[in-house]
Amino acid sequence: MLTIKNEYIENIPLLLVEEEDSIREKPIFFFLHGITSAKEHNLHIAYTIAQKGFRVILPDALHHGERETTDSERMRYRLFWKIILQSIEEFPLLVEGLAKKGLASKENIAIGGTSMGAITTFGALATYKWIKSAVAFMGAPQYDQFAKQMFQVADESGMDIKEGEKEAILAKIEPYDLSSHLELLNNRPLFIWHGKEDKTVPFAYSLAFTKQLQESSTFNSNHLTFYAEDGVDHKISRKAMLEAGTWISEVMIENKHAIY
Repeated sequence: MLTIKNEYIENIPLLLVEEEDSIREKPIFFFLHGITSAKEHNLHIAYTIAQKGFRVILPDALHHGERETTDSERMRYRLFWKIILQSIEEFPLLVEGLAKKGLASKENIAIGGTSMGAITTFGALATYKWIKSAVAFMGAPQYDQFAKQMFQVADESGMDIKEGEKEAILAKIEPYDLSSHLELLNNRPLFIWHGKEDKTVPFAYSLAFTKQLQESSTFNSNHLTFYAEDGVDHKISRKAMLEAGTWISEVMIENKHAIY
């Protein structure tokens, strides 16, 4: 039977989902939600992964879920990159806090996410070498390109973002742009899924990054699983979720596709 527990690490609310058993040490899978979502909205994914023998951690990002404020709804899109960078900065704090409770270890950590959570996942991979593998649903590792696209949309919608603010954002996110720093991936197993009809985070981002990895001399493409799904927009399909669950189990538990 699966259990769902509420935890707070450094005042960050999260859900801990796992099979109710006596096994203390399990592979850990962090799953990060998308913009306007919250930790509890991804319990279907946590269920799929936890059934494979994982301890699944679902944190709330800044201005989401229990961390919402009266201004959160109005500010989320303007603070999109601040939210992502803060989630990346908070990630080791969550791991260390859970380790103190005997619930995690840097020796067996995987990460994944959807949309904003997938974009955060790519940035975390660029930052923390101890992450073992990752799953990205409809994300974009090209921080610079995606930010510029968001600025264009913001300008067209009348959102007043000054040029100086844009330049400051681009400077802050540059070190986390995995497409510009492929060596930081360090051959870690990566599962990428994207619906071909996605207009919110266009499919072209995942396609371009996949081709970049396949052509790179610094990455073994055998460690990449790319799943492009026809007729699907900005929503994870059941098939994609099940495929990801099987893949992460093979990598983290059965030691397939892995390099460690």
